Amino acid sequence: MHYATLVTVEIEPCEEDMARADEARSIIQEIEEQKKENPEYHIMLDIYRSEVKMRSTAFSSRMAEEVDAVMEPFYCETDNPDYLEFEDKTEEYRKEYETETVNLVRFPNGTVLTDDHCDVYCKYEIVDGRLYERNWGPLHHRKRTKMCRRMQVEENVPYSKVYQNFQEFVEKEHGTPYYEEQGAFGYYYNPDAFYDWYSIGGRWPDLFLVKDDCKEYGIADRSWTCADEETKAPDGYHWTCAARKKDIAWQVMYDWELKKARQSFAKISGWFASGEVPGNAGLCMAEDGIRRFGELLYRKGETEDEYLERFVNLKRKKYPLSLYAFLKDGIWTTTERFIPDGENSRFEDNGDWEDELEQFIDGLDDETVLVSVDCHM
Repeated sequence: MHYATLVTVEIEPCEEDMARADEARSIIQEIEEQKKENPEYHIMLDIYRSEVKMRSTAFSSRMAEEVDAVMEPFYCETDNPDYLEFEDKTEEYRKEYETETVNLVRFPNGTVLTDDHCDVYCKYEIVDGRLYERNWGPLHHRKRTKMCRRMQVEENVPYSKVYQNFQEFVEKEHGTPYYEEQGAFGYYYNPDAFYDWYSIGGRWPDLFLVKDDCKEYGIADRSWTCADEETKAPDGYHWTCAARKKDIAWQVMYDWELKKARQSFAKISGWFASGEVPGNAGLCMAEDGIRRFGELLYRKGETEDEYLERFVNLKRKKYPLSLYAFLKDGIWTTTERFIPDGENSRFEDNGDWEDELEQFIDGLDDETVLVSVDCHM
């Protein structure tokens, strides 16, 4: 899943020079030529082009470097020991080895495998002590084939009888390594992991609105998944993925979003009144309104105010941002909270989210740089 998140960094005023921008344009032109000559490598070349473009100004390049540093502690695959903890699985595995059982399947050639081995569970299943082939024939039904009759099943065999020793059990059942320095079986992990990869801007390279004469702003290509989309800006302004708090036109952003939402209501309610919707974008006329890909887009009889109430970013009038989380003092604050409750553990809406976001941005220095980061989790 991709989530729009807010990260803040501190950057000293940057002095720009035309030479840097000219060099970036030259490199980008070379990349475009290479794409024509080597179309099979266009994905990697596009990534390279985006990186060059992002670093074409001193401000944008510094912003990217600072975001890298801020995000590193939250990478789930980091190998930095400063962010890793050891998860000792020895006692858990030993209890399993000494107390739990497994079903065995003996093949005609003498090979014996547990029923959770991929060569068994992908093709066979045990029912009432007998082996059956899954998805057999054109009807993909369960069948006790001739091969199954030649194979033997032994149920509820203690793991301690299947494997010669505890180490063999761990290696073959779990593949978990043994760490000499820990004297235990386990693995290292990042307890603060928040993403497996991220991109600045990504699906949301247009989170902030600044004036056209603003000199310091972030540069990022839109994610390829929505590369054809373009968010129009009011006259005299342009959208960006990063800018200083003082340069962001918050009120203009809100007014623009409100204007677009009202135009959207007029258009969609007009479709419903006419009884027809455009034959694209997954739109469907329904008895209760208009749906898009099954989700209710317009509810029959709702007023403009009721329609606008469903626009989350319009509820954030002071800072009209569509976000999932923001990072403050090394802690991610999200629109939902995890409630640990054993088997009933769950996520619930964070009712304090709006106030926490507003208080966070209120407390930022005017020179602080706000950055839109697309996190994949």
